Amino acid sequence: MSCILRIEGDNFKVHEFLKQTNLQPYIAYLKGDELGFTRSGINTYQINGCSFDLSKADFDRFDIQKKDALNFLEMHFEKLKLLPEYGLLIDEVPIIDFGIFTRMFDVTVQSDYLEPKLLKLAGELNFGIEISQYIQSENEEI
Repeated sequence: MSCILRIEGDNFKVHEFLKQTNLQPYIAYLKGDELGFTRSGINTYQINGCSFDLSKADFDRFDIQKKDALNFLEMHFEKLKLLPEYGLLIDEVPIIDFGIFTRMFDVTVQSDYLEPKLLKLAGELNFGIEISQYIQSENEEI
Protein backbone atom coordinates (compact mmCIF):
# COMPACT_ATOMS: atom_id res chain seq x y z
CA MET A 1 0.00 0.00 0.00
CA SER A 2 1.72 3.12 -1.19
CA CYS A 3 -1.12 5.58 -0.69
CA ILE A 4 -3.68 5.32 2.09
CA LEU A 5 -6.47 7.38 3.62
CA ARG A 6 -6.67 7.29 7.43
CA ILE A 7 -9.84 8.53 9.13
CA GLU A 8 -9.83 8.66 12.93
CA GLY A 9 -11.93 10.34 15.62
CA ASP A 10 -12.79 9.88 19.28
CA ASN A 11 -16.52 9.75 18.60
CA PHE A 12 -16.34 8.66 14.96
CA LYS A 13 -19.12 6.13 14.35
CA VAL A 14 -16.95 4.19 11.94
CA HIS A 15 -19.16 1.13 11.48
CA GLU A 16 -22.29 3.25 10.88
CA PHE A 17 -20.40 5.35 8.33
CA LEU A 18 -19.13 2.28 6.48
CA LYS A 19 -22.54 0.60 6.51
CA GLN A 20 -24.34 3.68 5.16
CA THR A 21 -21.76 4.47 2.47
CA ASN A 22 -20.79 0.91 1.47
CA LEU A 23 -17.14 1.99 1.41
CA GLN A 24 -14.70 -0.89 1.93
CA PRO A 25 -11.66 -0.08 4.11
CA TYR A 26 -8.79 -2.50 4.51
CA ILE A 27 -9.14 -2.02 8.28
CA ALA A 28 -11.76 -0.61 10.65
CA TYR A 29 -11.36 -0.43 14.42
CA LEU A 30 -12.87 0.91 17.61
CA LYS A 31 -11.21 2.31 20.70
CA GLY A 32 -10.16 -0.70 22.79
CA ASP A 33 -9.88 -3.18 19.88
CA GLU A 34 -6.75 -5.33 19.92
CA LEU A 35 -3.88 -3.79 17.97
CA GLY A 36 -1.34 -6.57 18.28
CA PHE A 37 2.32 -6.11 19.20
CA THR A 38 3.72 -2.57 19.17
CA ARG A 39 7.00 -1.06 20.32
CA SER A 40 5.15 1.36 22.59
CA GLY A 41 3.55 -1.47 24.55
CA ILE A 42 0.07 -0.11 23.79
CA ASN A 43 -1.79 -3.06 22.33
CA THR A 44 -5.25 -1.56 21.82
CA TYR A 45 -6.51 1.19 19.55
CA GLN A 46 -6.87 4.50 21.36
CA ILE A 47 -9.36 5.95 18.87
CA ASN A 48 -12.04 4.86 16.38
CA GLY A 49 -11.05 4.75 12.75
CA CYS A 50 -10.59 3.10 9.41
CA SER A 51 -8.08 3.12 6.57
CA PHE A 52 -8.47 2.80 2.82
CA ASP A 53 -5.92 1.66 0.26
CA LEU A 54 -6.09 4.41 -2.37
CA SER A 55 -3.36 3.10 -4.65
CA LYS A 56 -1.47 -0.07 -5.34
CA ALA A 57 1.17 1.79 -7.38
CA ASP A 58 4.78 1.27 -6.36
CA PHE A 59 6.61 3.77 -4.18
CA ASP A 60 8.42 5.11 -7.24
CA ARG A 61 5.15 5.89 -9.06
CA PHE A 62 3.94 9.00 -7.26
CA ASP A 63 2.27 10.07 -10.52
CA ILE A 64 -0.01 7.01 -10.47
CA GLN A 65 -0.65 7.31 -6.73
CA LYS A 66 -1.91 10.87 -7.23
CA LYS A 67 -4.22 9.81 -10.07
CA ASP A 68 -5.58 6.92 -7.99
CA ALA A 69 -6.16 9.18 -4.97
CA LEU A 70 -7.91 11.77 -7.13
CA ASN A 71 -10.14 9.08 -8.65
CA PHE A 72 -11.08 7.82 -5.17
CA LEU A 73 -11.94 11.33 -3.96
CA GLU A 74 -13.98 12.11 -7.07
CA MET A 75 -15.82 8.79 -6.98
CA HIS A 76 -16.67 8.96 -3.26
CA PHE A 77 -16.76 12.73 -2.66
CA GLU A 78 -20.44 12.90 -1.61
CA LYS A 79 -20.01 9.97 0.80
CA LEU A 80 -16.84 11.43 2.32
CA LYS A 81 -18.59 14.79 2.85
CA LEU A 82 -20.84 12.95 5.34
CA LEU A 83 -18.02 12.25 7.81
CA PRO A 84 -19.03 15.05 10.25
CA GLU A 85 -22.51 13.49 10.45
CA TYR A 86 -20.84 10.39 11.92
CA GLY A 87 -19.07 12.19 14.73
CA LEU A 88 -15.84 13.31 13.05
CA LEU A 89 -14.90 16.72 14.44
CA ILE A 90 -13.38 19.56 12.41
CA ASP A 91 -10.00 19.15 14.19
CA GLU A 92 -9.96 15.37 13.51
CA VAL A 93 -8.47 15.69 10.06
CA PRO A 94 -8.35 12.59 7.83
CA ILE A 95 -4.95 12.10 6.19
CA ILE A 96 -4.10 11.03 2.66
CA ASP A 97 -0.61 9.56 3.04
CA PHE A 98 1.50 9.11 -0.09
CA GLY A 99 4.40 6.72 0.43
CA ILE A 100 7.30 7.41 -1.92
CA PHE A 101 10.95 6.48 -2.20
CA THR A 102 13.24 9.35 -1.32
CA ARG A 103 15.46 10.63 -4.09
CA MET A 104 17.60 12.77 -1.77
CA PHE A 105 20.64 10.55 -2.26
CA ASP A 106 20.59 11.29 -6.00
CA VAL A 107 19.51 14.94 -6.13
CA THR A 108 20.22 18.16 -4.27
CA VAL A 109 16.53 19.06 -3.89
CA GLN A 110 13.53 16.76 -3.96
CA SER A 111 10.33 18.48 -5.07
CA ASP A 112 7.05 16.63 -5.38
CA TYR A 113 4.08 18.38 -6.99
CA LEU A 114 0.41 18.06 -6.03
CA GLU A 115 -2.14 19.10 -8.64
CA PRO A 116 -4.67 21.83 -7.78
CA LYS A 117 -7.63 19.52 -8.40
CA LEU A 118 -6.37 17.04 -5.78
CA LEU A 119 -5.62 19.83 -3.33
CA LYS A 120 -9.05 21.41 -3.90
CA LEU A 121 -10.97 18.18 -3.29
CA ALA A 122 -8.89 17.33 -0.22
CA GLY A 123 -9.40 20.86 1.11
CA GLU A 124 -13.16 20.77 0.56
CA LEU A 125 -13.27 17.53 2.55
CA ASN A 126 -10.95 18.91 5.27
CA PHE A 127 -8.41 16.16 4.47
CA GLY A 128 -4.72 16.64 5.09
CA ILE A 129 -2.04 15.41 2.73
CA GLU A 130 1.17 13.79 3.91
CA ILE A 131 4.13 12.57 1.87
CA SER A 132 6.09 9.87 3.68
CA GLN A 133 9.53 9.27 2.20
CA TYR A 134 11.12 5.85 2.49
CA ILE A 135 14.64 4.72 1.77
CA GLN A 136 14.64 2.06 -0.90
CA SER A 137 16.33 -1.11 0.36
CA GLU A 138 19.25 -2.40 -1.62
CA ASN A 139 17.43 -5.53 -2.74
CA GLU A 140 14.49 -3.59 -4.18
CA GLU A 141 14.56 -2.64 -7.80
CA ILE A 142 12.74 0.25 -9.41
